[in-house]
Amino acid sequence: MKKKTAGHYYTLSFSVTMENSNDTVYFAHSHPYTFSDLQRYLSRLEADPKKNKRFKRKELCKTLAGNTCDMLIITSFGCDYEELRRRKGVVISSRVHPGETGASYMMKGIIDYLVGPSLGARLLRDNFLFKIIPMVNPDGVINGNTRCSLAGCDLNRVWIEPSPKLHPTVWNIKYKVLQQMKDDRELLLYVDLHGHSRKKNLFMYGNSNKNDLIFKEKVFPFMLEKNASIFNYADCSFAVQKSKEATARVVGWKEMNIINCYTLEASFCGSDFGKY
Repeated sequence: MKKKTAGHYYTLSFSVTMENSNDTVYFAHSHPYTFSDLQRYLSRLEADPKKNKRFKRKELCKTLAGNTCDMLIITSFGCDYEELRRRKGVVISSRVHPGETGASYMMKGIIDYLVGPSLGARLLRDNFLFKIIPMVNPDGVINGNTRCSLAGCDLNRVWIEPSPKLHPTVWNIKYKVLQQMKDDRELLLYVDLHGHSRKKNLFMYGNSNKNDLIFKEKVFPFMLEKNASIFNYADCSFAVQKSKEATARVVGWKEMNIINCYTLEASFCGSDFGKY
């Protein structure tokens, strides 16, 4: 069940035990995607003799509960150091909000494509270096939280000054991934994957400066609509609201000067146009 209070939606989880039966029926808010699902998926990729040559799996850090936050590095390996340095960087993260399971399915699709055999994937690996954080909040996922970490923090509201002890995954993404990549190469794009409980369709939240008439930040979502039939540019928003100033996409844009810094939202409600 979904209820609204103080302008926010929250989800009630419940189970039903059938009369005269030991069976319990569980009702899920959305398609589940657990920490164990992610670990099994990454293990299958590592066991694939072709795909495992196209990525490296690293431990970004440990969470408060001691769980591993994984990071994948995807590019064409085997080149010299200078060639690798010339490749532009792309960072993609997901599941900072544990209840937004659709974000994990988007992430799985991205990873499957990037490590796949297609010409498009090979061109991307030859020209870019991808750093992928599939699950930013493993503790929240494992404990069944909808939005918060094990410490009760919304990890997408601590980006201005994350604590290395209280918010280790965000601290490491900000300083060990984004900042380090900016120091090494041009960081072209950062996208944080989410699910949306009210709006329909697939769309982005970006950033824009009202005094800037060039609107560079709007180019990538516009191109995405032209290349993805399920993406709706009309649903995108580029407003920088005060309540969102501590989010990944605003801090990445305002403080770290990443022009193409977005939240990619996939609706829980489905689409209102197109084949779906």
